[in-house]
Amino acid sequence: MTRVAVDLLGEGAQPELVLDSLPAALDADPELVVTLVVPPGSTTDDLAGRGILTGDRVHVVTAARGIPAGAGAVRDVRARRDSGVRVAARLVRDGKADAMVSVAPLEAIAAAAQFTFGLLPGATRASLAAVVDVSRPGEPAGVVLCDAGGSVDVTSDDLAQFALAGAAYARVRAGAGEPRVGLLAARPALPDTVRRAAHELLGTLGVDYLGQVDAGSLVAANGSDLPRPDVVVTDGFTGDVLLSCLRAVRASTAGPDASGSLDPAWRSPAGPDLQGGTIVLGVDGLAVRAGDPVGGPDDLSTGLPAALVTAATVWRGGLVGQIRAELARLVARRRALAGLSL
Repeated sequence: MTRVAVDLLGEGAQPELVLDSLPAALDADPELVVTLVVPPGSTTDDLAGRGILTGDRVHVVTAARGIPAGAGAVRDVRARRDSGVRVAARLVRDGKADAMVSVAPLEAIAAAAQFTFGLLPGATRASLAAVVDVSRPGEPAGVVLCDAGGSVDVTSDDLAQFALAGAAYARVRAGAGEPRVGLLAARPALPDTVRRAAHELLGTLGVDYLGQVDAGSLVAANGSDLPRPDVVVTDGFTGDVLLSCLRAVRASTAGPDASGSLDPAWRSPAGPDLQGGTIVLGVDGLAVRAGDPVGGPDDLSTGLPAALVTAATVWRGGLVGQIRAELARLVARRRALAGLSL
C-alpha cells in the first residue's frame, strides 16, 4: 500500500472539489491509502455524502488553519505547527504516510518540507521541479524544469544539485532511461560566470549532459536540430519567470484542441493537460503541490488525482533514495576538486 497525506487547507482551495475527485482517484489506484488533513468541523458525514467511507483506505485528521500565500509564508510555516501543511509533513516524517500532497501555496509546501524533513546529505538547498510543455499533439512532450521557483541566488554547485535531482525525478516518473539534461542560459554573447562554472561541473558528473540550452528547448517545435532535453536546469527566479511566460503562451493559444498535448508517458488519469503538480526535491521526504504548474486554472478536481499519481509513482520508484545516491556522487566530486581523499 502507498500512504499519502492530503492537506486540503489552502487559500481558495475549495476542498469540496478536491473531495469530489477523491473516489475516482482511489478507484484508479487500489493500492492507495489517503489521510485527509481537513479543517475542524469537517465530519465523516461530509465524506460519506460523496461516497467516501473512513476507516479502511481513507483516514481523517484535523488542522487548525491554512497558510496564506505571500512573502510571509515561510515565517508562518515555522510559527504555526497546527497548520495543515505542517500536520501533513509530520505524518510523513513520523512514518504515518509515505508522501504528502497539498493544496497550500507552493512556498509554504517547500518551507514545510525543508523544515520538517530536512535536506538530504550533500544538498545545500531544496528545489522545485515541474513538468512543463507547450507542444502540439504528436510532438514530444514533458520537460522537467528545475528549479521551478524555489531559490534565487544560486551557485554552480546548486545548479549541479538541481540537475542530479531533476534527472532522478524524470527517470522515476517516466520510467525511461537516462534523461538528457540541459542548462538554461542566454545566447553565447551574454556570458554568465555561475553558468559557465556549472557547465564545466555538469560535464564531470556522469549525467547525459547536452550543454547550455535556451528557453526554446522547452518547446518541442523549437526549430533546432539538437535533441530536446528531458530536464532543463536553472535558478528559481528565472524558472518562475519562465513558467509565467509559458502560462501566457498557453493562455494565448488555448482553443478547442488545446488538450491532448502530453505524451502518454507523462499523462495522468486526471487529464492530458495536467502535469502532476510541482514536487520538492533535495529533502528527505516527498511533498507535491497539487495543480497545473503551467497552463489553465488550478482545477483541483483534476489536479488532486494527478498529484496523487505523481506522489505514488515517485514513492514506489524510490525517488528519495535515488537522489541521495546522486548527491553522494556530487559530494565525491566536491572532495576531489578540493584535493581531499574520497
